[in-house]
Parts: sequence; C-alpha cells; structure tokens
Amino acid sequence: MATTEVESRTEQLRRRIKEQEQLIAVLRDTIAQLEGRIGALESSLINHASENEWLKRQLFGVKSERSGTSELQLALGDLLAEQEQLRKQLDELVKAAEASKGDGEPEPKTKPKPKGRRNLELSSLPTITVELTDPELEKTAKRIGFEESRQLMYQRGGFKVLLRRQAKYEVEVHGDKTVLAVPSPKQLFPRTLGHSSLYAHIAIQKFSLGVPHHRLEKHLEDQGEPLDRGTMSRWMEELGNTMGATIVDTMFRDAIENSSILSTDATGALIQPEPNAKKQKQACRKGHFFTVVADASHVLFAYTDKHTQNFVAKLFLGFQGFIQSDASSVYDILERGPPQKEGEEPVALVGCWAHYPEPDVIRRGELEHCVVA
Repeated sequence: MATTEVESRTEQLRRRIKEQEQLIAVLRDTIAQLEGRIGALESSLINHASENEWLKRQLFGVKSERSGTSELQLALGDLLAEQEQLRKQLDELVKAAEASKGDGEPEPKTKPKPKGRRNLELSSLPTITVELTDPELEKTAKRIGFEESRQLMYQRGGFKVLLRRQAKYEVEVHGDKTVLAVPSPKQLFPRTLGHSSLYAHIAIQKFSLGVPHHRLEKHLEDQGEPLDRGTMSRWMEELGNTMGATIVDTMFRDAIENSSILSTDATGALIQPEPNAKKQKQACRKGHFFTVVADASHVLFAYTDKHTQNFVAKLFLGFQGFIQSDASSVYDILERGPPQKEGEEPVALVGCWAHYPEPDVIRRGELEHCVVA
C-alpha cells in the first residue's frame, strides 16, 4: 500500500515538473516574440521621430507652411500607447516565469567566501619539515612536544609547504614548573602565509622576468594551491616598502658617505594618486624619479612629488665630492648653499659634455679624475 502511494506521488511530481517545463518553454517563445515585436516598434519609433519633428514645425511654423497633420499625430500616439502596453505584458510574463521556476528545484547557493587563515595542513604540495630545538635544554630539560606552524614557500622545482616545528620543554623556574618553547627565528614578514622565499620568487618573476601576477596565479592554481593576484600585489607593496626603508636607505647612506662621484638625473612620470575620501579615483599627477649612479657602479632611485631644490638638498645631504648632473637650477643649492656640516665644503657640480657651462674648466684639467658622460 505504501509503495503504491509513493509511486503515485512520484508520478504526480513528474507530471507537474513536465507541465512547468512546457509552460516555461511557451513563456520563452512568447517572450522572444514580444522582444521581436518591441524591436520592430522601436525601429518604427526611430522612423517616426523625424516625422514628429516635422509635425512640430508644421504646427508651430508659419501658417503658409502648415498642412493637415492630425492623422499622423494620432498614429504616433497609438504607437506609443501600444509600446507601453507591450512592455507591461512582457514584465508580467517575465515575473510569472520566474515565479513558476521558483516552484521547482531550488537554485544552488553560491559558495560562501572563506574566512580566516588557510589551513596548509590540507595542502597537496610537498612538505619540508624543519625542527628547531635548544641544545642546552635538550640536556637539562624534558621535551614535551612541538609547536607547529606552516608557510607557503618556493624552492627550485616548485612550490612547497614549510612545516616549522619548535620544541617545547618543561623547565623549573623558582621551584615552579613551566613550559618554555624555542623562540621563532626572525622573519622578514612575520605571521604571514607566505615565506620570504615565496616573496622573493614572485618579485623576481614580476619585476625581473616580466611575468604578470595573473599568470603566477594560474601557475599556483595548476599545482593545487590557489593564491589570488590581489594578495600578490599587497605582498609586493609590503616588500617594496620594507626594502625601501631598510636596504635601499642603507645603500643611499653608503653612497653619500663613501662615494667620490655621483651622477644624477631626474625624469617625470605620471602617478595614480590614492582614491579620495569618497573612494573616487583621482586624475594622474606628475611625479619625478631621481636616478643616482654612485662611482659608476651602483644605481639608486628616489621618488619625489615635486622637482625642487629642497628635495635635492635633502637627497644629497652630507655628500662631499663631485655631483654630475644637467644644468637644472635645482642643483644650484648644492654649490652655492652653506656647508652641509661644520668644517665641510659644499659639493662641486660638474656637467657632461652637453650641459657643462664652462668648458675652460675642463681644458685647465681641474676635473681630470672625473668621469665625464
């Protein structure tokens, strides 16, 4: 008895689904017909637009140029009213089709956006394990386990997961037992998903080999560990800021303190500013990049919003030697300004063959040791 009832309900559901599919097919055909008719009406409206303008001139122009236009005006009004009625019918049919579709199987829900840090323990990439122990505590204390952390790294051959295991020891401090873990090694970017090797790999691929982030994104996805291009962009911004505040700044200080000749030039570039308070994009503004070649060996870059003497004075503050540049007036402050430090002389400006204003100085041999461009 129960089986018969189930079969009956199943058959009813099948008939109902089949009826809904037939109704949806009919509605789609009707919608297609109505859309074609609306297209034809819109084409007619375009043709009648010029007639409407002509009618206006006939109605409001000179009496000698007027003629009977009531029939054309009525025809145009009828067309507009018919178009509005067809649009209403089309909207009702679309709503009915959506409602009938909702009575059937529910649409699949979109996958929720993942939250929190990715669990690299589930990754299919090869794992490299590194155990950190304390040789002294290994002799005197009891090891009770490890603290584990994972990062996405890159080694020659592909991407991998770095498993860092830090030993934990049971130690006695002032008669009380406590747990002491091996401290983590210093990292360039602590508490991040990416290891410093991954940062270096993305930077080399992007800036040295010209591989865009979307291709790197596809490469990682093919290996089963997706990493979106937005995250890569944020990492590269952080990497650039960190290098600028540490390595590049140290290189500049070394060039200022130890170099004999600095060759410099500046070039303009359009820079996209940050969005304003209303999150609207702003027009590009002109910035300036200074290139500094130290002793013909090291190339450094510095950016400024304005090409001014104040920035030049700040950029070369503390330098004693020769600065080779063009004839721009922004460099004059280095030569005619006061000594940069007590007991020091201002720097000497020298030019290239195209810009140097006093060729007699070169003929006198005062700059024999200077590299001339």
